[in-house]
Amino acid sequence: MHTFFLTWSATTFARLPLLTQDNEQLFLLGIFGISNFLTGLLYVLISKKAKELSPYVLIIIPSAYLLGLLGIWSGGVYAHAAFFGKYFMFTYFALCILTFLNFLIQKRKAR
Repeated sequence: MHTFFLTWSATTFARLPLLTQDNEQLFLLGIFGISNFLTGLLYVLISKKAKELSPYVLIIIPSAYLLGLLGIWSGGVYAHAAFFGKYFMFTYFALCILTFLNFLIQKRKAR
């Protein structure tokens, strides 16, 4: 959505007000979509070639977003759009964290 359906995803999920400089906003949204392709493909590669790293990658994903948000906020930048897509992101982060916690529980039981 972020890469191939830019205007639709910007107005429907990100709820960006495309009033001024909409090309720049859409370009940045598209770049975010590219990073999602990168993350997904790297995760598939890791899960196929280094399965033991998979749980750690799952916890790195939400941690990296949190670190990035802290960096953004430290620059005094805060989002004002409704950002309907945040619920998808919260679900994604929750699944990453819950799967990692399940991994830790299973690892502890195996000892």
